[in-house]
Order: sequence, then C-alpha cells, then structure tokens
Amino acid sequence: MGKKKIYLAGPLFNVGERLHNLFLEKHLTAWGYEVILPQREALKFFNGKVFNVKGIVEDCRKNSADGENVFVCNTDGPDADSGACVEYGIATAITGRAVVYRTDFRTDTEKELGVNAMLQGKGTVFIYEPCFFTELDQVEEYYQKLAKRIHDAILTL
Repeated sequence: MGKKKIYLAGPLFNVGERLHNLFLEKHLTAWGYEVILPQREALKFFNGKVFNVKGIVEDCRKNSADGENVFVCNTDGPDADSGACVEYGIATAITGRAVVYRTDFRTDTEKELGVNAMLQGKGTVFIYEPCFFTELDQVEEYYQKLAKRIHDAILTL
C-alpha cells in the first residue's frame, strides 16, 4: 500500500487560508501523507476564464466519500466553511471517520463557541490547537505540532 491520503477540507479562498493549507500540507507530507488540496484540485476545472463549478462540486464529493482518503477539516473562523461542512457530512456518512481541527483561539467547546457540535459526531476526532504565534520564526514549529496532532489523530481512527 502506498502513502495514506488526506483530503484537506476547509476555507481556501483568500491568501491566508491558502497559505495555511500549503504550510499544513508541507508538514503532513513530512509525516508520509499524500495531501489532496481542494484549492489545487479546482484548477483542473478552470479553462483560463471560468471554473466548471459542477465539476468542482463532484470532485469534492468524490474525494470526501473516498474510503482511501482520510477526511481532515479546518473549522476556523466565526463559523465553519459551509462547503467543508457538507463534505464532512459526506465523509462521516460514507467512511464513518473524520479529523476536525481548529486553530482559532476564539473557541470554547463547552459553550459550542467556534465549533458547531455537529462537527464532532461519531467517528470524529476533534483537535484544538490554538494559534498564538506572532513572529515568522514561530510558524514552522507551530505547523510541525499541528501536523503531528493530526497524524496522531489519524492513527486512532
């Protein structure tokens, strides 16, 4: 069997979200994973002028439902990305497993602040790794730690 694949779901529309995904991919790859990034996959459906949105949707659904992939989802922000939430539902309904993580320090799981309890269903490992770095030289260490926590969570699935 080859490398274990991760489908990395979550927000991917602005520079910060895209950089986050790329940093995390780098560190998950160091753990031996192949990472499927929706922001990269979407380019298969771009003709230079417009995106084939139906093609993107079908590809995201396929990757979420693929039992060979481990679904890993970022739930940062005031509310989790709606597309990622749909993908989470598909992944857990079909594969029965997911890793959900949150780096946003505006979180209180006891009060359902920041992460909807629906994203912590059966077969889900939830990781809370708040990000407090303020300097560029702290970035690599943070992503090493987050990637290790995701790796450890995958081992429990």
